[in-house]
Amino acid sequence: MAIAPVNKFITIAVPVAPGEQQVYSTPTGVSAIVLYAQVSNVSVATTTPKVTFTHRRRTNKTGYIRNNRIVKEAKIPPNDSLILVDGRLVLERTALISDSIVIVGVQSGIVGITSVLYEFSTGITTVTTASNHNFSVGSEITMSGIAFTCSTSSGITTTIFPSPQSSFTVTQVVGVTTFVTNTGPIGIAHTYVSGGQVGPLQMEFICSILENSTV
Repeated sequence: MAIAPVNKFITIAVPVAPGEQQVYSTPTGVSAIVLYAQVSNVSVATTTPKVTFTHRRRTNKTGYIRNNRIVKEAKIPPNDSLILVDGRLVLERTALISDSIVIVGVQSGIVGITSVLYEFSTGITTVTTASNHNFSVGSEITMSGIAFTCSTSSGITTTIFPSPQSSFTVTQVVGVTTFVTNTGPIGIAHTYVSGGQVGPLQMEFICSILENSTV
């Protein structure tokens, strides 16, 4: 009996957070085509952030990683956008190689995080920063690289949050280095360990992908 190909269309839409983000990794047994990819400047300020869009190929046997930068630190003017893929980009996953796509944003206003208090039943999150965060109530923000510990029996697959990447809204400003937001209730207690960055939401990434697999 012949093996029939199965096509699946997916859309990835995430804010561009501080630091490096792997936004897609080709699943086992799948070849994928990036049909469309774009980054928009959604900042309320007249800033010009930059983005790097990379095709990352890992050689499974040796672990060697090759980064092929499709776009490097391209500037996105206010109220504008940048199309990252002009045509089609094929991603593979075989016994020999594993492909993924990675984005890195460069923007202003990013500060380090020194403390996070998370109320797991309500999602209320109090964040303390190393320097003035310059946020006000209603500010849209992104956070990345926050390390927590949680119960080993909770089923959590990563202790670096937020995952998947999301944007949030400041609900209260306690002081120049402390603000409150709601990251959503998980129902599992989390204790802050270290790390993390926060900045104003300045860019949003969207891409459409066609996955092809066999069953």
